[in-house]
Amino acid sequence: MRGLFLGSLLLLLLPQLSNALSLSDITHNPNSIFYVNPSAGEVKLKAKRGAVTEVLVVMNAVRYPMKSVYSDANYDYLAATLNTFDTTVTYHFVVKHHEDSLLLPETDEFTPNVPLFTPPSWAVGKIYYSIFTDGFYNADNVNDPKEKRAWGKAPKNWEPYGGDLKGIIDKLAYIDSLGTDIILLQPIFSASSNHKFNASDFAKIDPCFGDTMDLRNLIDQVHEKNMKIILSVTFSHTGVDFPTFTDVETNGAGSKYLDWYLINTLPIKKSPPNYECWRADYRFPKFNLNNRQVINYLIGYLGYWKRFGFDGFYIGEDEHLNAKFIRTLRTHLKLRYPNMLLLGSDIRLLTGETFDGSSNKALTDLLVNYFVKQSIPTSEFNRKLQQILLFSPAQSNSVNLINLSSHDMRVVPDKNSVRNLYAFIFTCVGSPVILYGEEIAMSDYAPLNLGSFPWDIVNQDRMFLAEIKKLIRIRKSNPLISGNTFFTLYVNDITGIYAYDRGGLIVALNSGDKQSFISLPAWDGTYTDLVSGEQFTAFSQKLRFSIDSKSYRILKRDL
Repeated sequence: MRGLFLGSLLLLLLPQLSNALSLSDITHNPNSIFYVNPSAGEVKLKAKRGAVTEVLVVMNAVRYPMKSVYSDANYDYLAATLNTFDTTVTYHFVVKHHEDSLLLPETDEFTPNVPLFTPPSWAVGKIYYSIFTDGFYNADNVNDPKEKRAWGKAPKNWEPYGGDLKGIIDKLAYIDSLGTDIILLQPIFSASSNHKFNASDFAKIDPCFGDTMDLRNLIDQVHEKNMKIILSVTFSHTGVDFPTFTDVETNGAGSKYLDWYLINTLPIKKSPPNYECWRADYRFPKFNLNNRQVINYLIGYLGYWKRFGFDGFYIGEDEHLNAKFIRTLRTHLKLRYPNMLLLGSDIRLLTGETFDGSSNKALTDLLVNYFVKQSIPTSEFNRKLQQILLFSPAQSNSVNLINLSSHDMRVVPDKNSVRNLYAFIFTCVGSPVILYGEEIAMSDYAPLNLGSFPWDIVNQDRMFLAEIKKLIRIRKSNPLISGNTFFTLYVNDITGIYAYDRGGLIVALNSGDKQSFISLPAWDGTYTDLVSGEQFTAFSQKLRFSIDSKSYRILKRDL
């Protein structure tokens, strides 16, 4: 009995001993913009799950309470939002677990050792229209490729349709009517394909698209409509007919460009390739972006194209880009063009020293899984969304691209789920991207060939177009949507309802199969549904309303 008593006593004491505060349970790194972000006025700390009950960050003798912003199976993440500060400030933490407390660091103070990172203000929360020139509109039959696919015919392989830069110019009024802010112009360099991801010459516009005068005219007219234009470049790789690659193929070890590519053995073999390729496709040999000659070569071309008047560049489409190359590229370009936007396809590189913002495949996959495939519950969607927002710098979150479709496919959701999907995209933190034709529910695609735009309105979903335009108007007439404020208000796995606050606007999505009634925390007053015009009144800080299945409400408090 005595042994049983001592064993029970030990079991009672063990939790208390394991919960004692320890510096090893707490992580903060003043050299990482994730943990300290002066330009955003943000400080974060990571603690072993349940290890702390209260944390204060002390800066300039002022104590700021930290709030729990996210938890996973192992850790709690806490954050404090302050006014912006600089990298000369010092700070420390007071960490508590009930009555136990300690200082972090134990002696001295932390000093931020991170970039003062500020993306261009004009790019915050904007709406993009992404165009592959070949499939958008053919305005000049003279420059058409010798063999082309009939406009409107289903896409096949890399076969071109004949669209050109003059076609984009002719349709600028249409693009402007959508209300989008920025044109994302997909690659235009000379290449044997319709998509131009396999460049043969970075110095030339593909002659089937037009010439430099057409490009200057397009950029000028885009700016006249108070829009911006970003050029997408694929500098991680070339085509197999790029002069430096053909030189390696011809001269082998004697080529002065041998180290320009990531080649495993010689001679060059394409089936299977004995060199690194984008998409594991022999037609896209990868550059060695650790080679200084390659870096200087590519930066020179970006400088050349910037002089045409582009407002920035998107460096894609590889999800794993060379960080050294992007840092060098940013330093060079931002020194000359500080208000230029630099976007990329590698979300890992949002460090303040590389991209201003990025596309994020994890977010695209999350949207597809929740709204289209309906394969995850609402709580899991919310958890992963919070995780995505947490691990990107605050100032990048509102610049990051929200892509639904890609160069490989068009996401064509079931009509019953499409409304909530786009309602979320246009009310979420970030910059929505519309792929040409997406706004009219264009569905044709093949890998790297997204088809030709059906300009005959008979072949367009005009009701969907009207809804997209309405969502764009709501976004642009409520500037707070462009910011980073995002609070989850309601999550229900049974009804499929998800609601959140975007800094004055309340968005509620019902992905379930039944109409539901919900009650949300809200300031007292009258709220108007910006979609239907209906009005609701909040009493005792509760806003109650119904929401139909597969539909949404966007509610704004009347002031």
